[in-house]
Formats: sequence, structure tokens, C-alpha cells
Amino acid sequence: MSTAMTDTSFMPFFRSFILGKNIELDKLSQLSAKELEMLNVETLAALNESRRNHELLDRKQSDEGHTEFRRMKVAGYFQAAIQIALEQR
Repeated sequence: MSTAMTDTSFMPFFRSFILGKNIELDKLSQLSAKELEMLNVETLAALNESRRNHELLDRKQSDEGHTEFRRMKVAGYFQAAIQIALEQR
């Protein structure tokens, strides 16, 4: 079995332009409520933008298609984690 399939050492991160820093998925609990709310807005916008960009691509299996799909997945992970964090506060 390939180690790439079972390797969980990569933690998704989101480069926040609003907060001016990279945010790791497992560090959301360290953000203040205001930072979490701002990140929620930014990741929702990024998710919608990547969905739209991916939908407009003629060749979804291209490098550009893979990049947009990855952006969409990461933004989706962050949206789910942010919603959980906000509900727990």
C-alpha cells in the first residue's frame, strides 16, 4: 500500500487575506470569535468562487481543473470546521 494513501501529516491551510496569515484547519479553536467570523466570510467567498471557476472550465481534468477542485475542497473543509466551531461557542 502506498504511504501517500495513508499519510495524514498534511494539514490543510487557508491563506487568509483578511486576517493576513495562513490558518491551519486544526488551529481554528485558537481564533477569536471575530477572527472566526471574518474567516467564515472569506472561506465562503472562496468556496463560491472556486465552484464557479471549476464549473466554467471546459477541461476539468486539466491542471487548472485540479487546482480549482483542490481550492474548492479546502474551502469546503474550512466552511464545515468553521460552522462546527461557531456552534460550539
